[in-house]
Amino acid sequence: MRSVAIVGANLAGGRAAETLRQAGFDGRITLIGEEPWRPYERPPLSKEFLWNPAEVPDNFFLQDESWYSDNRIDLLLNTRAEAIDLAASGVRLSGGQLVAADKVLLATGGHARKLNLAGADCANVHYLRTQDDAARMALDLRPGARVVIVGMGVIGAEVAASAIKLGCDVTAVEPLAAPMERALGKRFGQWLGEEHRKRGVKTHFSRGVTGFKFADGRVSAVEIDDGTIFPCDAVVVGVGIIPATSLAVDAGLAVNNGIIVDRRCQTSNPAVFAAGDVAEQDSFFGGRFRQETYQNAADQAQAAALAMLGHEVDYCKPMWYWSDQFDLNIQFCGQIPVQAEIVLRGDIESNAFVAFFLSGDTIDGVLTVNRAPDMGIGKRLIERRVSASADRLADADVSLRELLKQSA
Repeated sequence: MRSVAIVGANLAGGRAAETLRQAGFDGRITLIGEEPWRPYERPPLSKEFLWNPAEVPDNFFLQDESWYSDNRIDLLLNTRAEAIDLAASGVRLSGGQLVAADKVLLATGGHARKLNLAGADCANVHYLRTQDDAARMALDLRPGARVVIVGMGVIGAEVAASAIKLGCDVTAVEPLAAPMERALGKRFGQWLGEEHRKRGVKTHFSRGVTGFKFADGRVSAVEIDDGTIFPCDAVVVGVGIIPATSLAVDAGLAVNNGIIVDRRCQTSNPAVFAAGDVAEQDSFFGGRFRQETYQNAADQAQAAALAMLGHEVDYCKPMWYWSDQFDLNIQFCGQIPVQAEIVLRGDIESNAFVAFFLSGDTIDGVLTVNRAPDMGIGKRLIERRVSASADRLADADVSLRELLKQSA
């Protein structure tokens, strides 16, 4: 292999380029990105970047600008990949140029899902996916601004917390019964909803947005399905992403809810690999799904890079993510079984606890709140499919490390 083209100058694309060089690949690497920025970290966009948009957070960019030239990475920014040209062995750019490549990695991520409402593209209706999105949003999150959050998944909940920190008047509308309910389950979603209410977020759960009202070309109010109208200065929409699969579809690759890959991160064409939010992969618990998490984007990109180089790769990890909201560090690993038995260590009222989600006696999921060190062990409990009784898990005298040792 003499050349690799990576489509997506983001976390996954950047980590793949780093891994190729670290693994000794000496050929040409071309990293293609539509944004004007070199690869950067997305988690700060909903937090530090909004708090102080004039100051780039520490370690925001994956590498210094000079790193790419020093490591002979051809960084093509503000550049759109139009097609994977399999016949010509490369990637065709918007200007018609061909980037020759023996192998291609698709790290195209996804696009923010937009509301299907008139006015969804108004200047004060914000979607958060890129650094430029965050910069525009920050201009509207000023003290006293009336902000309506539509969708209280991870992004919506984090922006709600940031808006409160910035002194905004925040109203949140979510069609499910609690924030992050799909990620945390009903019980802990309700706990998180109460934490938002305590800190000033006006929450409206089990409600949907039905329309906007306008003044001077901007959204001036949001109407929900019970007829309530919320005057606003800005709207933030966080209702998920649409995976960017068009290049794969046009190239005839297998696509479902994402680009289908095997455990080598290889698509249905052996010259094309995919990683990150766009890749539909084997689930650790069976079946297939896409992981929209920071850690998966980084880890799967590294696995894909090694697989392109011919290394033995068998990538299949349980989902792990974290979210920082107010003074809460929330981490989750695994899955929540449909009929999960929940075992709690610590006091939920103290906002420092660990919750285990059991399927029979097997630990399928671990949630930590302000107990980050416990997640290091929790992840290994999931990976090793450790079994333990509810009584033993609830016993604070039995350390998590002891449970892990007994499973070895």
